Amino acid sequence: MKAIKFYIDSFSGLSRDVWCIALIYLVNRSGEMVIPFMSVYLTDQLGFSKTQSGIVLFCFGLGAMMGANLGGQLSDRIGNFKVMAISLACMGLAFFGINMFESFYPLASWMVLVGIASSMFSPAAFSAVTKWGHPENQTRGYSLLRMAINLGVAIGPAIGGFMAFRHGYSWLFVLDGITCFIALITLFLVLGHRNKKVERKEVIKEHVRSPYKDSVLILFLFLNLINMIAFFQILFSVPVYFKEEVLLDEWIIGAFFTANGLLVLFMEMPLVYLIEKSNKYFQPLAAGAIIIGIAYACLSLFDDPLIAVVLYSLLVAFGEVINFPLIPSLSMRRADPSNQGKYMGVVSMMFATAFLLAPVSGLPVVEATGFHTYFFIAAGFSILSGVCLWIMRRKFIV
Repeated sequence: MKAIKFYIDSFSGLSRDVWCIALIYLVNRSGEMVIPFMSVYLTDQLGFSKTQSGIVLFCFGLGAMMGANLGGQLSDRIGNFKVMAISLACMGLAFFGINMFESFYPLASWMVLVGIASSMFSPAAFSAVTKWGHPENQTRGYSLLRMAINLGVAIGPAIGGFMAFRHGYSWLFVLDGITCFIALITLFLVLGHRNKKVERKEVIKEHVRSPYKDSVLILFLFLNLINMIAFFQILFSVPVYFKEEVLLDEWIIGAFFTANGLLVLFMEMPLVYLIEKSNKYFQPLAAGAIIIGIAYACLSLFDDPLIAVVLYSLLVAFGEVINFPLIPSLSMRRADPSNQGKYMGVVSMMFATAFLLAPVSGLPVVEATGFHTYFFIAAGFSILSGVCLWIMRRKFIV
């Protein structure tokens, strides 16, 4: 009973608007079943080489980086609600359009637009948690959004894997576009009261710190970027490894992502609640990156694929939940009230840059070295990130 009470308490105190943003994220991410299967779609269905597939996904990451910066800038100018609405509408149209392209250059160009549309949403949503939520449980607010994302990740790939296996990949893009418009309707229904004109307040420019001139923040995000590049192989190299080396069907790959999403879903809020109560953030942040590195090492250390995949899934989920939510929380502590959108935009750009670099630093290297060597390389990146974050913890003074 104490454990159940503790779990319930970990959700207490969050504002209604934060819960509403999480609901919209859940609807949207439940439909975003395309991304985990894009690398398999490109190599298996369109016949692209791993290098070509990496370039197409690189283009998505390039667009995502541009979209994250644009979303952060617009959030401070026109408001979080309008940016989220624009992003969802454009995202729906962009996913519908993927079906129109099957050759390399047109698809790569279109994926830039898909990345821009999809990544505008995150800085606006996470910045809204800062503005519409309570300061004392800000980190749990970010975690609630991540829980909604991971629940969507648990639902989406399971449906997506089944759809791809039974009906073909084209239905994934149609279904994804539909859920974007459902999320847009949900946004207006539950957060319509936030759709109001942003009041422009005069600020003294020299007193407002630019995130791009905050050298400590940039170093902090760069070290996290190193870990993110390795982690995001879960979306790019790992599905191809499951398909080609472990010989799993798409529906089983989808089940893996469902299991991983559920692990994160049930672990994250209680663990972040404990971290908030302890008021120690850098220790779990660094430990999470190291654990992600160990997870990737397991894929190469164990000959039995079942043991390797189970250990990888458990460790990568645990590392994720004690690392990811703390990145925006620590970053936003360095922001001023007038530029929170810009700070969250820079944080989102870090994640988007990882999306940009992960495909081209993953699949082409796999083609040259093989999966087992590459997973050791990925492990080294994450462990190096964790060690460096631990070293810099005393310099991160707000």
